[in-house]
Amino acid sequence: MAQAKSRGVLHAKRPTSRDVAAAAGVSRATVSYVLNGADEKHRITPATRDRVLQVAERLGYEPNAVALALRAGRTEIVLVEIPNWPIGPPVAEAISTIVEALEQLGYTPLVHFQRPDPRSLARASQRVHPVGVIAPGAELSPEVVPRLQAFGARGVVAFDQHPLPHVYTYVVEQARIGQLALEHLASRGHRRVLALMPEDPDVHRLVEQRMSGATAAAREHGLSLRSVTVPVRRDSIERALAAELDRSKRATGIYAFNDEQAIVALEVLRDRGVALPEEMAVIGCDDSPAAEQMRPRLTTVRFDDHGRWREIARHLHAMISGDGEYPEMTASEPAVIAGQTT
Repeated sequence: MAQAKSRGVLHAKRPTSRDVAAAAGVSRATVSYVLNGADEKHRITPATRDRVLQVAERLGYEPNAVALALRAGRTEIVLVEIPNWPIGPPVAEAISTIVEALEQLGYTPLVHFQRPDPRSLARASQRVHPVGVIAPGAELSPEVVPRLQAFGARGVVAFDQHPLPHVYTYVVEQARIGQLALEHLASRGHRRVLALMPEDPDVHRLVEQRMSGATAAAREHGLSLRSVTVPVRRDSIERALAAELDRSKRATGIYAFNDEQAIVALEVLRDRGVALPEEMAVIGCDDSPAAEQMRPRLTTVRFDDHGRWREIARHLHAMISGDGEYPEMTASEPAVIAGQTT
């Protein structure tokens, strides 16, 4: 049987420090000294330095950044682990903000999505030896944090529902979001509220946390609160709202888990001729661009100041550099952004 020929063009081998040394007529140690800026310390002549630099440029040789950093005792990589949530506007904005803030501080952010395997964060850290780690609190147990520090992490930040005693925590109290939404509807005179929650296993824990706050607020203010869980699709939301509108004592206010569900609910209600907010009020959560552009402007809950992740990045930098102080925790400050739908 004839041997199959390889298809396509063979890619050129990536040049190594050995190739540079051979072409420049020097040792690999000399190449390392020149490219690491240690030529004067090791008495490399200017002519030799220039020759090594010219050859490295001609061959297209670039030192392995991680290897160089490890030899120097640290990297500038910050590993940012994101929960496996749907990448909606608030998550996308958070990622964009933290990446930009870290880059401005001189770091290289590496976004890592949370996996079911609880060891995935430690494994990722072992591979890249980050100087800083930002991750969900559930991933940063008292046993895991020392392992990350052993891999080179000088700063570790958790984000969680409650402060963690062993690590700096950005506290995002999801229950407070549900509480604020129900309190706002109560302040507008509503006594019966329908909570519209998504049927999505990736956000099940968030749903539980926000509903716990909503339930507590309803109890405190004497509101009747019912909840329905539906897929985030127009037909599913339409059926849920049709059933609610047919009830003899129907809700007069809707608390939606996020702006996406709230906007679909608004469209369904408008198509059915329901006056907003006179017959039905709607409040979402996220303070997304779509909520701001919606007409009427959607009332929503902003889970925190949009620039909070910049503050978190500065605290992480203080941990890594050892320059400056940082608190034990930073608490989010959710707030109702009043629009025209409540």
